Amino acid sequence: LPLSEVPQPLSAEALGLALQQLDLAAPTTLQAPSTFPAELKLSTFSQEQAGKQQWQDANGYLGRDSSRDICAFCHKALGPQEPTVEAMRKQYHPDCFTCRTCHRLLAGQRYFQRDGCPTCDTCFQATLEKCAKCQGLITEHIVRALGKGYHPSCFSCATCSRAIGTETFAVDEQGDVYCVPDFYRKYATVCSACERPIVPHEDEDTYKIECLGRSFHESCYRCESCRMPLSLELTENGCYPLGEHLLCKSCHIRWRELAC
Repeated sequence: LPLSEVPQPLSAEALGLALQQLDLAAPTTLQAPSTFPAELKLSTFSQEQAGKQQWQDANGYLGRDSSRDICAFCHKALGPQEPTVEAMRKQYHPDCFTCRTCHRLLAGQRYFQRDGCPTCDTCFQATLEKCAKCQGLITEHIVRALGKGYHPSCFSCATCSRAIGTETFAVDEQGDVYCVPDFYRKYATVCSACERPIVPHEDEDTYKIECLGRSFHESCYRCESCRMPLSLELTENGCYPLGEHLLCKSCHIRWRELAC
C-alpha cells in the first residue's frame, strides 16, 4: 500500500468504542446430547458397569462379578420372573449352569469348582490322582515324593507307621519308606568296638572306617593295646595289625617280641 493508505493504530479510547459497537454473543457451553442415535445408544447395563472391572472367564466370555441380572455364562439378561441359579458368587440360567466337561445340568446337584468352572462329581473324580500306596483317590491334601502322590497318612514309616509329612526320610532297596531313626536302627552298620550304630550325630557327617573286615567309628579306631588313635595314613601313627588285633607300630613290635 502507499504509505498514505496504511491504517494508523487506534488509540485506547477508540478501540474501546469499537468493541462496544460489536454485538457478539458469548460463546455457549458445549453440551453432550441427552440421547444417542438408536443404533449407537448404550444399554442400561453398559452404562452402569462401564466403570467396573471386567475380565474373561475360563470360557472366554466377558464376566462381571457384581452383576445380578446377567447370566455369567451366556451373558444374556435374566428375566425378573425367570428362575436363576446362584453359584460361585454369580447368577446363571438353569440351562447355562452345566458341567463344562460333560454338559450335565448342575442345578440342585453337587458340583465342584475346577479352574473357575463348575464340574460335576463324576468328571471331577475322574481328574483326581490315585494314592501310590492305597490306590484311593486323593480328594484333599497330597504329598508328593519319589515322583508319586500319596495321602498324608499313607506316606508313613514302614516300621513305626508314623506319618512322615515334611520330615527327612530314607528309602531302602525295596522302595520302602522309613523315618530316619528307624532306617538307621534297621540298616546302619554297627561299630565293632563300641557295638553302637554308625550314624550321623547332631547334623554332622559321620565316617565309617573299615579295617580287617570290620567297621569302626572314627573315635573308636584306636590301638587295642595303648588306646592311641590310629591314623588312616600309612605313617608311624597308622594301623599295624597283628592277627585280628589293631595295633599302633610300637605295640605291634612289642607284641611280636613277646610272642617270640
